Amino acid sequence: PGYVMMETSKIKRYSPEFQHTLRELEARLLENTKMVWAGLSYGGLTPREKQFGRTTFLPQFFRDEAGDVLDSAHTVADWGRNTFRQLFNSTTPTASAVPGWKTIFEGAHTGGTTPEDIRMAWAGLAFTSEEINVTKIRFQIGDTRYPIMDIEEIHTYNMPALIFEEGFELPEEA
Repeated sequence: PGYVMMETSKIKRYSPEFQHTLRELEARLLENTKMVWAGLSYGGLTPREKQFGRTTFLPQFFRDEAGDVLDSAHTVADWGRNTFRQLFNSTTPTASAVPGWKTIFEGAHTGGTTPEDIRMAWAGLAFTSEEINVTKIRFQIGDTRYPIMDIEEIHTYNMPALIFEEGFELPEEA
């Protein structure tokens, strides 16, 4: 997949095409959702009966690197409640390097899937801590595995973001 790296603070000013990418991704997801969920219409942030709504990625639908669901039972000692906050360089509050691959997020349901009644799109990642030392990313959506992305250059940016050129629609139970 194509992607761009830049500082999160510069996305709006120097990358207006990202807004276009987000609009296209949202339109594609809405159109496909209307086909998959025939009989329901789009109700925005406050859907009513026979409508579906929208929100941001909700942490409770995902697991962290330790396999813990990122919900309200995720204690402060485990990096916060209802948040994606987690340390990728250590599984304890004491930071230390841990070699090998770390899971950024996976579905919270059996087999690492997301709920059947949730449809999502993924536009990129933001790394908001200098302590996160990610050099390569590999990912799989449903049955499709994507090539490993070497992103070591991302460490030259302050609070970097990795933005996909087209974004991904995540199928139900992916």
